[in-house]
Order: sequence, then structure tokens, then C-alpha cells
Amino acid sequence: MNSDENPAIQPQPPALPNEAIQPGAPDFVETPDVTPTPPPHEPLPIWLFIICGFALFMTGSSFAGFGSFGRGLYDQGPGVPLATSKGQEAAASTDPMVLGKKVYSNNCANCHQATGVGQPGSYPSLVNSEWVLGSKERLVAILLHGIQGPLNVSGATFGTQQMPGWAVKTDDQLAQVMTYIRASWGNAGDAVKPEEVTAARTKFASQSAAYNEADLLKIAPNNEAIGAKK
Repeated sequence: MNSDENPAIQPQPPALPNEAIQPGAPDFVETPDVTPTPPPHEPLPIWLFIICGFALFMTGSSFAGFGSFGRGLYDQGPGVPLATSKGQEAAASTDPMVLGKKVYSNNCANCHQATGVGQPGSYPSLVNSEWVLGSKERLVAILLHGIQGPLNVSGATFGTQQMPGWAVKTDDQLAQVMTYIRASWGNAGDAVKPEEVTAARTKFASQSAAYNEADLLKIAPNNEAIGAKK
């Protein structure tokens, strides 16, 4: 039986697209608003707490001065405490060998080489040289006023280059460089004191020209052979 046969039954109009489901409709169920649940937090590993605690302890002890964890803890270089490093620098600043090497490097190494072996035919070797290891007074005379003319060194003759004098250097500087060359490259000479240089400078104050070999040989005491140690 259709609607034409039963007037009490009326056909429903077709639903519009936007009105397919409306509140109150039989097929509509309103879902209440639900707050999304955040993902669970993973607990921090225990080792991270240990490291953070140790770092805080070290920082605090650095300022508090707790024994070996005191203020000097972060003042260390690669394995050397700052106090020790400063002590070594202070010692080096007064060591005549260190200071003498600087004087030598700046004034002598160009001719006699950093190794002290010199240049054959031009500049004599300072290694085991009788002029270096002999009379200190004579060595001071050489450094103050220089050398001219031929010079026999360890059986070899050098005469093409004249050595200038260093009278402008202080007694301390001359003592330092003399100490250095007398104790380097296998040389076993003893140190030279500044007062020894002062005495020699006073003794040879009247010398104006560079020395020759004959004059230098007169400086050494008659009972001291060239190369002999005091």
C-alpha cells in the first residue's frame, strides 16, 4: 500500500546534504569534549643526577677551598698546578743558562750556529774550544772588544771574518752568555759570575781596538795553559 492508498502516511522529504545529521536526530550522538591525555614522561636516568650533583659539589668546593678541591683546582694546566708553573717560570727567568741562551740566539747563533759548531773557514766552533773553556778573563776581553786577524781554534785557522765587540752588553748579559757557551754542546766549563765580568771590564777599559791572537795569549796567566780550567 502506498501513500495514494493510505492518506495517513506521508513521504518524508529528502534530507539536504548539510542536514543529514542534526542534533536530536535519531542517529546523532554528541560526544562530550575530552581533554587529551599527555604521553607519560620517561623518568630521568639516575646517572644524570649523580653527574649534576658531582658538578655542583666541585663548583662549590672550588670557591670554598676544601683541601685538594680548593681554589687551585681549576688553575692547573695539563697536569701542572698553577703555583708550580709560576715557580718554574720564575726560576727560568733567573737561570743564567736560560738567559744566556737568549743572548746567544739573538747575537751569536747567526755566525756560530745554534749548535755552536760555527761555519768552516769563516766562524770557528765553540764546541770544546780552548778560547771558550780557557781563561774567563780572556773570554771577557774577546766579548768586550772583539777579535781581528787570524785566530787558531782547535788546530784550524780562521781569519776572514772579524768578530765585533759587545761592550754595550751589561755585565749580567755577558756573564749569562759566557755561562751558556761554556756549559752547552758537551762543554763542561763552570759558570761565570757578573762580578768577574765587571773586574775584567775595568781591567781592559783602555782597550779601544779589537784584539789579535798574540794580545789575547798574553792575557792568560803564564801558568795557565789554554783550555785549562780554574
